[in-house]
Amino acid sequence: MGTVFLVLAIIEALVIAGFVYLMLRNSKSEKAVLDSSQKILKGKLNINDIPISEIPTNMDVIAGGLNSIKTNMMAFVENTKKNVVILSDAIEALTGSIKNNQQGNELIANHAIEVDDKTMRQLDLVHRNLETIESNSAKMQEMVTQIDIITDMLREMADVSDKGLTYLEGYEEDMDVVSRDLNAINDTLIKFNDEIKQVYEVGDFIVGISNQLKLLSFNASIEAARAGQAGRGFAVVADEMTSMSEQTKEGMERINSILENIMESSSKVTDSINLCTDTYNNSKDAFSDVNSSFRTINANAGDIRSRITSMTEIVRMMAESSEESRHMADEMYNEAQTINERTGDMSAISQEVAAESIHISENTQALKGMLVGFQRLLKRFDTGVSPVNVKTVKKIKIAMFSMYDNEFWYGVKRGAGYAITELSDMNADIEFIPLLPTENETLEQLLNKHFNRIIEDKVDAIIYPGFLSDAEKYIAKAKANGCSIMTFNCDSDNKLIRLACLRSDSVTQGEVAAKASEKLLTGNGEIVILIGSLSVNGNVDRNKGFRKGMASIKNANIVDEIQVKDEGEDVYKKTIDVLKTRTPDVIFLTNGFPMDVARAISDSGKVGKTKLVGYDLNPQLFPYIKNGTIGAIISQDSFGQGHDPIVLMYNHLAAGEELPEYIECSLSIADESNIGDLIET
Repeated sequence: MGTVFLVLAIIEALVIAGFVYLMLRNSKSEKAVLDSSQKILKGKLNINDIPISEIPTNMDVIAGGLNSIKTNMMAFVENTKKNVVILSDAIEALTGSIKNNQQGNELIANHAIEVDDKTMRQLDLVHRNLETIESNSAKMQEMVTQIDIITDMLREMADVSDKGLTYLEGYEEDMDVVSRDLNAINDTLIKFNDEIKQVYEVGDFIVGISNQLKLLSFNASIEAARAGQAGRGFAVVADEMTSMSEQTKEGMERINSILENIMESSSKVTDSINLCTDTYNNSKDAFSDVNSSFRTINANAGDIRSRITSMTEIVRMMAESSEESRHMADEMYNEAQTINERTGDMSAISQEVAAESIHISENTQALKGMLVGFQRLLKRFDTGVSPVNVKTVKKIKIAMFSMYDNEFWYGVKRGAGYAITELSDMNADIEFIPLLPTENETLEQLLNKHFNRIIEDKVDAIIYPGFLSDAEKYIAKAKANGCSIMTFNCDSDNKLIRLACLRSDSVTQGEVAAKASEKLLTGNGEIVILIGSLSVNGNVDRNKGFRKGMASIKNANIVDEIQVKDEGEDVYKKTIDVLKTRTPDVIFLTNGFPMDVARAISDSGKVGKTKLVGYDLNPQLFPYIKNGTIGAIISQDSFGQGHDPIVLMYNHLAAGEELPEYIECSLSIADESNIGDLIET
């Protein structure tokens, strides 16, 4: 479909160009139209718009038509080139993906059997594990039963131990009573022995009296004998006293014998009682130890019972977990069977996908062939420069730096991408380095990082925007190492450091903006200038050219000039601040953030009253041009500024082509008069 549109566009351009060429070739006033027609007829689209008179004539209508055709063709070709880059990248990515997919499918197919075998092995292991779990579960249940029995036995043992402890404590109390009674008996026996000893003493006293009586009787007998008949009565008394003394002595001897026996028996009883007391005391200590042992046994039995209870709970939990594991093992077994079935399906599908990948690969190759045809067709149109067909032995390394913070620079990247595609078959290594400063990485840090890297990599050429003054010290170092230097967009202050500069003249851009603004002025014609960073020559020169152009316009009145940062947020804020206090006819913006001015005008409710004149056309601006928010946008061919420097530098390094000091890029204007004819892509 794209080829059909392109062919129709070519036919349209050729028919109109031929008609104009035949009708106007002898008209001197129509020389510009004739020159442009001839260039368009030859496919040269990278030309400036044909100037149109303030008072439109038929020739101006034709010129406007040619400008629209040229602009549309230029946009179509450049967008096609951009799409070629995108399509080429997509094809490369698709080719790599297909290759990886094929390899992946082969691996899947090769591993499918192995996976199937391992799945069967897994099934067997899961089945065996399931049997083990079931066996362990049964054993766990048996352990729970045995532990319950042991717990009951320990409970009974604890009860018996409690009763035995009670009996021991009672018996110990009884032994204490017996011990006290024995000690009392022993004390009584000791007292009894003492009393017996007193009886002994009385007996001895009686025996002594008896002996005295016997002696007295003996003396009485003597005296009675001496007295004769008169003393016979005393003799009888003496005999009786002697007899009583003997009897008393004999009685006392018997009493002493009995007392000795009693004393001997009492001593034995005392010894027995002492022995019993010692035995009871020893028994008391032993029973105390037994009592303590029973208490320890009782306490240990309670602790064991508590631990057994805890262990029982753990075993119960283990049994429950074992049961849960068994259910999980059942599920694993079922899942493993499903996996085994799916593996077979996957193997079959992977074979089908592998066959389909081959078919896709064939279609991709056909698509690559179609892409090559597009590229050949695009070469018929001169929107820039073409690379020389020279492939060097030594690899040519080119690094291109570019800002990357608005639509203009996005277009630069697309142009660079197409140049990289064109040179892909050459022995060239092209690197596009976008610069987008952040809070974490400043522009200086980005330049330092990338310049040091590419200088160390010994690149052959560096291309960079001339307004990057921070890059000058690195450029000088690179040039000293034999690196070729080229600037684009605007020139460097140090013109001796570079070979060439590709740019549209910034002063001329300002003059074109002034011409476009003239059509938008009413009454006193109030104009506010928003000038970007003064360190960027392009901003300064555009302002210079704009003021120069305004000087010859009678109703032009520049009421304010406000400096803005080259940042969209600051441009928007400063525009809002301006529109709070005034409503100028025109806001002229020198840097590349027209979208932010357009949003500010819209948000301030000044649509149709204040119009923007700025730079860098992109499709996002089309609605603002149509509704009158934007009066005119000057386009400076962002695609060509990305593409042409790379190709020119390659041609210079590969084929020795000379580079002119300045290389002009084309300008075109988009406004409400031609926006309907532009291709919105």
